[in-house]
Amino acid sequence: MKKNMIALAVAAAMVPGFAAAADSKVSGFADISYINADADADVLGNGKETSAFVANAEVDFASKLSDIVSVRVDTDFALAGNNGTNIASVTGGPADSAVIEQAFFAASVAEGVTVIGGVFNDPIGWQPVDVTGWYQNSRLLTHDVLDGQTALYGNNIAGVAVAGDLGPVTVTGAVLNDIGGLTDKNSVALVVNATPVAGLDVELGYVTQEVDHEDGGSTVDTAGNVTNLNGTYKNAGLTIGAEYMTAEEILDTGISFTANYMFTPALGATIAYSSLDGDGFGNDADTRTSVAGIWNVADNLRTVLDFTTDDKGDNTDSTSVVNLKFVAKF
Repeated sequence: MKKNMIALAVAAAMVPGFAAAADSKVSGFADISYINADADADVLGNGKETSAFVANAEVDFASKLSDIVSVRVDTDFALAGNNGTNIASVTGGPADSAVIEQAFFAASVAEGVTVIGGVFNDPIGWQPVDVTGWYQNSRLLTHDVLDGQTALYGNNIAGVAVAGDLGPVTVTGAVLNDIGGLTDKNSVALVVNATPVAGLDVELGYVTQEVDHEDGGSTVDTAGNVTNLNGTYKNAGLTIGAEYMTAEEILDTGISFTANYMFTPALGATIAYSSLDGDGFGNDADTRTSVAGIWNVADNLRTVLDFTTDDKGDNTDSTSVVNLKFVAKF
């Protein structure tokens, strides 16, 4: 499960890395993959069979110039051709060679109260934005829905949030730009995080959105208001995540289930399943199943071999993708 907003604010100031200045730190990661898939999978959006190495990267800058305010900027990079623009059909990364993922401040305005303003990762949902927090190489279908509803690059949102530590729960409220990209409307989000028992984290999130709107003379279909309930249980080497999501339109039910077990600190395995059902997904539910093996080569290098199958329902053929990923952190 993704960090709650208070944890996010703390991470902005405490992110590991080397000092670029006395009060600043730099960290990030390189994301290198080999992808093998048939044309029907269309994993890179070009309608072709895929056998390719791809590379993306992220560099994060964090600084705390005062006792109460920290600042963080995350920048994503993608492989570019010799004209300087991203080879989007090859990398599968951002449309530009460099984009802002996050750019926000976090201010501790009172004991247990943090104000966050700017552009930041969507706090709603189980799977995080960055691959460093994934247990397999594929995205959950529920993550795809949330990413598809946010107009900004990646599953990111812009606005102001206030997070309060209320003892047994952390409550975050936010006023945002309309997540679908309308400039004359706003979205409102509410996230509640709790740890009812040791090892179990639970999150309830809700965000509003205009249902359908005109854009350039055509109607844009959106999911409207989205509700998400997810939880994570950890015990020794076992991690189990579960998620339920529903929306005002398009999506009736979205579910995900992830189970990861680390047999040793270096070796582990994951199985993940997600499903979407509703008017936007035909008569039968869309499903995705992933099986992955993990090898932590070193503290800063993880290798994951992932086999993922997709079934679009409605009697269409399923597709499969093999993805070997290397994530090297600094």
